[in-house]
Amino acid sequence: MAKIVSFINLKGGVGKTTVAVNIASILAQNHHKKVLVIDLDPQTNATVSLINQIDWQKLHNQKQTLYHLFDDMLNVTNNFDINQAIVKNVSSVQGLDLLPSSLELVNIQDNIPDISNKIYVSHIDVIGNTIQDVISDYDYIIIDCPPNLGAITLNGINISHHYIIPTIPDILSVIGINLILNRIDDFKQRKRTCKIELAGIIFTKIDYRTNLHSSTMGQLRQGSLSGYVFMNELPQRISIAEAPIDSRPFVVSPTAKKKKDWNTTLDLIINITNEFMQRT
Repeated sequence: MAKIVSFINLKGGVGKTTVAVNIASILAQNHHKKVLVIDLDPQTNATVSLINQIDWQKLHNQKQTLYHLFDDMLNVTNNFDINQAIVKNVSSVQGLDLLPSSLELVNIQDNIPDISNKIYVSHIDVIGNTIQDVISDYDYIIIDCPPNLGAITLNGINISHHYIIPTIPDILSVIGINLILNRIDDFKQRKRTCKIELAGIIFTKIDYRTNLHSSTMGQLRQGSLSGYVFMNELPQRISIAEAPIDSRPFVVSPTAKKKKDWNTTLDLIINITNEFMQRT
């Protein structure tokens, strides 16, 4: 059975998608795992990091994105087909698959709770019910959640075994960590079948020149969450930031490979992935 892991942070721009997509790609390419990336974020960053605009538009026209799944539930239609929606071997990485999102998901996200009243299925069980037939095909399912704890994110949390919090080590980025922990604990109290556990906190976009980043990391490593902080971390790197230009993850991005820091950055991502495997 697949290990299902959600990547969550309430603040955008912290490298959440970057970490999720690159861990997924290393799991597939280096460890030969079957991996499904589920892009729950209406910003579609994971989707455009793995497939190009033409392929995405084709899927959207065929009504095979997560927007169309939720739209089916709201309008009692039957357009979405999980087997047609999953894009196989994305970015030419064998074993790396994608369940794509859509920008239009933002238009209906506030209506998703209405699903519970329309089809007698809980609105937080939509993703879980939908992927039942494909779970056994994968070793890992990586879920990129929106930067909130709304209905869409709860769909991911509800089916996950673990969650990861990627964060920039600054005050604004880490301030919401305890809120995430508390909200998920509250959710588990109410949804007893949910067994999700925190697997770790990953520092991202680190600027080692700033005292703020160094002191924040030190505080978290010595605080009550010290056991959850990844030993491996991801500094700010141009090669990582530019990889999505190719609609490919870092490990197979031609643009990233041209950068001087490609080899050293690849080693960092590999080390983070190895620790991810140990923690999950």
